[in-house]
Amino acid sequence: MKIVTASILAFSTLLSFSGTALANSYPLTVTDVAGRQVTFDHQPTNIALSTSRIFPLLEIIYQGDAAKHLVAARDDMRVSAPSMYASYIKQYPALQHVPVIGLIKSGEFDAERFINLKPKPDLFIVDLSNIKLAQDKGLLKKLDDAGIKVLAVDFRENPIKNTIKSVQVVADAVNRTKQGSDFTHYYQQHLDVIKNTLANHQDVPMKRVFIERAAGYSDSCCRTFAAGNMGAYIPMLKAINVATAPLKGANTGEMSPETVITARPDVYIMQTTGWLTKDGQPTNGIPLGYSPNKAAIAQATKSLMDRPWLKAVNAYQNKDVYSIYMPFYNSPYNLVAIEYFAKWIHPTLFSTLQPEKTFEEMNLKFGDRHLKGLFGQNNFKAMTQ
Repeated sequence: MKIVTASILAFSTLLSFSGTALANSYPLTVTDVAGRQVTFDHQPTNIALSTSRIFPLLEIIYQGDAAKHLVAARDDMRVSAPSMYASYIKQYPALQHVPVIGLIKSGEFDAERFINLKPKPDLFIVDLSNIKLAQDKGLLKKLDDAGIKVLAVDFRENPIKNTIKSVQVVADAVNRTKQGSDFTHYYQQHLDVIKNTLANHQDVPMKRVFIERAAGYSDSCCRTFAAGNMGAYIPMLKAINVATAPLKGANTGEMSPETVITARPDVYIMQTTGWLTKDGQPTNGIPLGYSPNKAAIAQATKSLMDRPWLKAVNAYQNKDVYSIYMPFYNSPYNLVAIEYFAKWIHPTLFSTLQPEKTFEEMNLKFGDRHLKGLFGQNNFKAMTQ
């Protein structure tokens, strides 16, 4: 018995040492998606987000403890993704009381107030589009001098290249490397299915695709993307983004309805959601999301589909007009949107893809959340439901 007990103790000690050996040691230097080397002298635990819509990143890293690590965030999820906000508030009521910070780009960010928050952030996660501005303003140095490290993440400018790296770098920095690796494996495995399928079908037709940015947010049309944001999905899917030439190298811009008609897209995708105005009133976007109301979705879809010029678009005449949940454009769960795009652009090749199931799996696997919702649709079918 003594021999068995001693063996168990020795084995337990070995496991303990193995776990310690696998853990990150500090000081620790990581390189973020902006190419910045950031050194941490201790394991950060109090995290601030420059956009609350990337809260799923904390779930991937911390699972059910995600909210415990959030000490400040911008209030954009509540206004720009209300169904997402309602879902998270239901699970994490404390999120309603997280201190709100301003947008760096608009000059609303108050550095002094941020530095003096209690508890004080020791890691500030900032989207890539704001990093250069923050550096030019001297904000990064000011925060670093105060003991607050800044890491850039990117799910919107170059999502195909930067999503995995963004998650892994943050996971490494906070000593949760395994959680980052688990996400990397899942994401890459799903992405490889799409890439390998396309590689094995060299004769796939090159569909022409148009993405309408923020459909229903305003009365104007048609804002769109070329290389960046969801526009980055198009070349990966062996399709042609009809906005590339008109935008002349810009990642985002606007095309007139007449130019869209002339471009003859085979597939038309509305990037949309149920935004709220500053007064809390719903916009004319299609309220896809975590708690879908089919009647409201059908009505909003019909309103956008009834725009007279849209009926002259090639994709409309072929009934290839779709809608995607816009908040995926800045989320580590953008894989769901990529799978929807693949199904819509190449329906025969990707008939077995199930983006809805992918969304449910990701939330369960990485956030321990049992969720359903409506995040993509064929607009013609939606109007008849």
